[in-house]
Amino acid sequence: VFNKTGECLYGIFQREKLIGIGGLNEDPYTENNKIGRVRRFYIAKEYRRKGLGRLLLVRILSDAKKYFNIVVLNTDTEQGDKFYTSGGFVKGKKYVGASHYLNLYKRM
Repeated sequence: VFNKTGECLYGIFQREKLIGIGGLNEDPYTENNKIGRVRRFYIAKEYRRKGLGRLLLVRILSDAKKYFNIVVLNTDTEQGDKFYTSGGFVKGKKYVGASHYLNLYKRM
């Protein structure tokens, strides 16, 4: 729903066409409210590899630093794995329901 403290949802538009979307929620798989989860992250195929995904991820993580210590996500594609690990995420099953995680304090 993206309505709790620290949650956000962004869209990238070209004119009136939505070409990218991504959000941040409290991680529903834990009671630790300092863990955020990247959700609904998608860039339309014809707009990929143009820096838009990175721009969106940087914006989401910038917001996340204000409220969360850890950000997790789940991806099951090789393309997603490469994208997130290149952005600093660690691949691992350390957190329930997550394929990747990022300690925001280790990034600084």
